[in-house]
Amino acid sequence: MPEANIFSEKRIYPRVPVKIPVKYRVIEDELEVKSILERRKKDQSAQTVDISLGGLYVVTDQALALGKILRLDITLGDNQNPLTAFAEVVWANESGGGLRFLTMKDDDMVLLRAYLEKVSL
Repeated sequence: MPEANIFSEKRIYPRVPVKIPVKYRVIEDELEVKSILERRKKDQSAQTVDISLGGLYVVTDQALALGKILRLDITLGDNQNPLTAFAEVVWANESGGGLRFLTMKDDDMVLLRAYLEKVSL
């Protein structure tokens, strides 16, 4: 008899399948001081597969390293001002990875919650 893969859901927040453009930058050195233009050169583009209040699954062109901390700029729908969050790569494969939010401004969390409720209808 073949073995079944039993997956136990451990997420606190339900994931919502939605594709959202995301920009991210790996934080290499927190003490690094650079100009805005130099920082922009490190930005990478990605897209979410799903997202929740606890994190997201993102598809990237470059491999993500487990444990790395990413700064995310997430554009929700027609909102011109992206949400900013910091997240940890908790799993990764050749096409992207799962990110767990570490911190996000309270106002941004409120906007994300409202957006997820709207697209979940």
